[in-house]
Amino acid sequence: MRKHMSVLLSLALIASMFTGCAKQTTANSTTTAGAEATQKEIATKVVQGDDTIPNAAKERANAANTLVVGMSEVKGDFMPVYYSTNNDGQVCRLIFDTLYTNNDKGEFVVPKLAESYELTNENKTYTFKLKKDVKWSDGKPFTAKDVENTFLIMADKAYDGRYVTVVDKLAGYEDYRDGKAATLAGVKVIDDYTIEFNMKSANVTNFANVADFPVMPAHIYPYTKGNVQPIKDKMAKAEFIGTGRYTLVKFVPKQYIELKANPNWWGGKVNIENMIIKFTTADNQFQELQAGNTDIQTHVAAKSENESQIKDIGFVSTNIYPGNSYAYLGFNLRDERLADVKVRQALTYGFNRQAFMDLYFNGNGTVTNAPISQVSWAFTNDINKYEYSAETANKMLDEAGWVMGSDGIREKNGKKLSFVWDTYTDSKYVETLIPMLKADWQKIGVKVEPNLMEFNALVEKVYTKREFDMYNMSWALSVDPTSRDIFHSAYDIPDGNNAVGLRDAEIDKLSVEAEEEFDQAKRTELMHAYAKKINEVLPYLFIGQNDEWDLSNVRVKNLKVSPYCDWTYFIESVELAQ
Repeated sequence: MRKHMSVLLSLALIASMFTGCAKQTTANSTTTAGAEATQKEIATKVVQGDDTIPNAAKERANAANTLVVGMSEVKGDFMPVYYSTNNDGQVCRLIFDTLYTNNDKGEFVVPKLAESYELTNENKTYTFKLKKDVKWSDGKPFTAKDVENTFLIMADKAYDGRYVTVVDKLAGYEDYRDGKAATLAGVKVIDDYTIEFNMKSANVTNFANVADFPVMPAHIYPYTKGNVQPIKDKMAKAEFIGTGRYTLVKFVPKQYIELKANPNWWGGKVNIENMIIKFTTADNQFQELQAGNTDIQTHVAAKSENESQIKDIGFVSTNIYPGNSYAYLGFNLRDERLADVKVRQALTYGFNRQAFMDLYFNGNGTVTNAPISQVSWAFTNDINKYEYSAETANKMLDEAGWVMGSDGIREKNGKKLSFVWDTYTDSKYVETLIPMLKADWQKIGVKVEPNLMEFNALVEKVYTKREFDMYNMSWALSVDPTSRDIFHSAYDIPDGNNAVGLRDAEIDKLSVEAEEEFDQAKRTELMHAYAKKINEVLPYLFIGQNDEWDLSNVRVKNLKVSPYCDWTYFIESVELAQ
């Protein structure tokens, strides 16, 4: 959760998502090392639609050369240094490229703007050889100066985006940020096609930070120390120039995005000339597919009700894979009521998460108890399951001194266990969750009232203003499971990922140690200890992980998705059959 984060905020289980051009993994770890027997397979299963029945999309006026993708609404912040939601990140990934990225198995072996790299200086220096003759979409040449400029923006004291974690491990970061140094020691241009990153210390996440961050052109987004406003102004005007597969033609808020193949893309010609990203909801996504108005629909809830609608359409295939994500309810730990770990644990015991997962996902999801996906090598089942027990929850609240009031709401020192739960509109997931959570917590003397708003407004309320009792979202995770920037004390800042305000010395220590350990077996031990501690402290009420369903019209060929690659990763290979 994706600030450049090991994860990106998402509604992967619901509607709109936070996360896209997220960092993925390191060159030193794989997704299989240290795996337990409970780790899920990462293979994608495809349930093919019927290609013999009438297909409305084939009759669309622009069908032959236009792919229409349905997904939930974006914010419109497609700038690499400023995007924050997963959907914005996916658009970013179409327009901008990174030096390296991962394949569908989570192996970080795919060169993009770089042709190779070398790791030296006791795993602290990364030297990238860049591809020559790469051009920006406006025809200007791509060089190492563009890479340098991108990282200087994020290292500046005036930078107010979410990706400080990308640059704060670079040598000389603090001196550059605070104006004590005119140059950033951690980024060095050797020549036009060679760039070197020097890190403060060896860390397994360093490679992903520098290699998998989208590069911006210096001639379009010139950086002047202490002034990032011109870059934000260009984002507001939707001025995006990249080296990616597509260029932005038009963005109409709340309606659609129009893109066109980049004629200067270094990888050659993409198969589909035009792309429309149409904003859909759970209420209209199937109608749009049925009518042939969309060819792909991302993130459809994996439940039997939706399965029957897919079968009714007939000409739609279902791409099924285990989600590298989890849904949660976040507690504001600055609230003295929720600062008590016994209250948080009682609230977790007091909600029947298994009943919710069974009802909504009908066997296509599982309850989770830690911030690690079941497809990860770091996953462990050796933690407290917090199985539903109103009796246990009531006992814990009694022991914590919360007395049942005459109105059925517990109280202590003049305060009541009555909370406002900030959540989002346009989601069948939330519609199911609201009555179940309210009813279960009422049984233990806790009142909760949902406050519904648009997802982007919720993001601002939680992460920028940090004015909430509790809220629910999801994290779309990266390949590497470390999540220091979510729970470490250093990121308990406005627009930091640690919006709940967790401050725990042991979690801080374990999250740093897990990133600095290059031995995979030792990393696995550290990550298991980290998961257990998070499971004990419970900054979140962890809800569940589910299978992902991406739907595609049978005319869409070569669509590749996996827990580690969304639909944008291999979009250049997708073809449209007529």
